[in-house]
Amino acid sequence: MMTREKTTFYIEGPDWINEVEIDTSLFDDDRSQLLEAGTMALEKQLKISEDMNLGAIILIRKGRKNAKEAMVNSYICLNNAGQYKIAENLRVTFKDATGQDLSVDAEGFSY
Repeated sequence: MMTREKTTFYIEGPDWINEVEIDTSLFDDDRSQLLEAGTMALEKQLKISEDMNLGAIILIRKGRKNAKEAMVNSYICLNNAGQYKIAENLRVTFKDATGQDLSVDAEGFSY
């Protein structure tokens, strides 16, 4: 019998916070866990409000007391959630403002 390893992740956008619980035993690495948590949080937030305020990154902590925050690429999470139009609008706006293209971020997160 496989052991379930449920972990609560805390995800922060510019003016919203969500928490999601995932079974970390289903994922091979931190990257996969963080992208899944970010995707689930964005999906949850979109159900609350379609006019979600979203920047290029979202902040994710694994566990309530964990001081270590990951900065996760919102563009990748939006695409994972099937929100391609919102993702592309974010990518274009961010690229116009900074010259950086969110779609070429191979890692998708950093601590």
